[in-house]
Amino acid sequence: MIYSFLLKNFLLPFGDKFLGGGLPKKIKNLRKLSQLPKGELMTLQKNKLNEILKYALLNSPYYQALNISPSDDPVQLLSEFPILDKQTVREKIDQLVTVKSLHGLQAVMSSGSTGPPSKVYFNKEEMAATRAVQLTWWSWAGYEYGNSILQTGVNLNRSREKRLKDLFFRTKYIEALKHNEQEILEELEGLRKAPKDHYVAYASSLYLFAKTALENSILDIKFKSVISLGEKLLPNFREVIEKAFHCKVYDTYGSSEGLMVASQCSHGSYHVMTPHVYLEIVDEKGNEVEPGEMGRVLLTGLDNFTTPLIRYEIGDLVIKSKKGKCDCGLDLPMIEEVLGRTTEFLKTPENKYITVQTVVRVLKFFPDVEQFTLIQKERNKFQLQYIASHELSESSQRNVQQSFNTLFKEDLIFEFKLVEKLPRSKSGKFQLIINDVKG
Repeated sequence: MIYSFLLKNFLLPFGDKFLGGGLPKKIKNLRKLSQLPKGELMTLQKNKLNEILKYALLNSPYYQALNISPSDDPVQLLSEFPILDKQTVREKIDQLVTVKSLHGLQAVMSSGSTGPPSKVYFNKEEMAATRAVQLTWWSWAGYEYGNSILQTGVNLNRSREKRLKDLFFRTKYIEALKHNEQEILEELEGLRKAPKDHYVAYASSLYLFAKTALENSILDIKFKSVISLGEKLLPNFREVIEKAFHCKVYDTYGSSEGLMVASQCSHGSYHVMTPHVYLEIVDEKGNEVEPGEMGRVLLTGLDNFTTPLIRYEIGDLVIKSKKGKCDCGLDLPMIEEVLGRTTEFLKTPENKYITVQTVVRVLKFFPDVEQFTLIQKERNKFQLQYIASHELSESSQRNVQQSFNTLFKEDLIFEFKLVEKLPRSKSGKFQLIINDVKG
């Protein structure tokens, strides 16, 4: 393809000369690094971890004040750092940054889905490193230079750099927050006339487009791949998307502070991008969990020296993988499953956890429920808000409640509410579970 050759050899180098950051070189380098054998990957990660930790101790006022003694073992040194929470990043950002002036830096805001948004600063090279990870993940999903993209996002006010990126990468960027059926139908009709190679979007946007296509018998839209980001990709979402668009869905996992954690390969495994981030999966006491166990996510960015985020807790829970080697051939370590936000867990009166996966497990036997949000109103009062073509019958409502009671061996009280729209977080993402219990 002529455009692919032009993009790779002329347009990207030209854009990099204009914008800076060294993106083409970083993409090429990262794709080579991700192919390294396990031992070399571990050595590379430890070297980068050692570099960022020592740099932070020397240049960040926040970390200088901790009086942490240097160590030749970066993993041991990392354990001396306290867990960094989002509130601290919001309140101490001026002390976390390692530069005296913010001029020329790019500010990246967190999603704000678990509280007020925080701000992290990047220079051009650091932003390019993050973008290189994203494009490497896209290549796992079959993306090639010059392929066209449909992408949804929160902010349509694209910066000069992003508009240039959209132009070079043949990207049509549409808003993710205001989908209605007529708008979706118009976009689907546009795709029939001018097909795109890949669709990159929030999981909920992907699902709504796919669902609308199937309901309106629009069966001739086909992508090379669909790439999900930003939200929990539920199993029923994946099934509908793959059916509607005749391709595989590749799920990605990261934080909006510019930390790119893991993406699915062609075999469905979530591979951790160890040249870019150091991942800890820990229990409530801060100790690393065993393979197959659930734990809290702590991230240490290895590329952002402007705002070092060390042992940063983003509020997610994942399951550590038990697999030693993926059939795709990559030696990058794996996450078994991304469970979601720590705020996306409810407790029954007997202190048993209700997770998103639990609700999916129950509701898959009630196909009339297309989408849902489970809200805990009181210690033993749950409201299931749901979208469906009609209100659930009293019999179905009793069966849903009985399914939960049987699963948890408790008498849980449910109420049901048919709605046209489900709650969203401040960032525009769907909230699958909400805890409204006071205190």
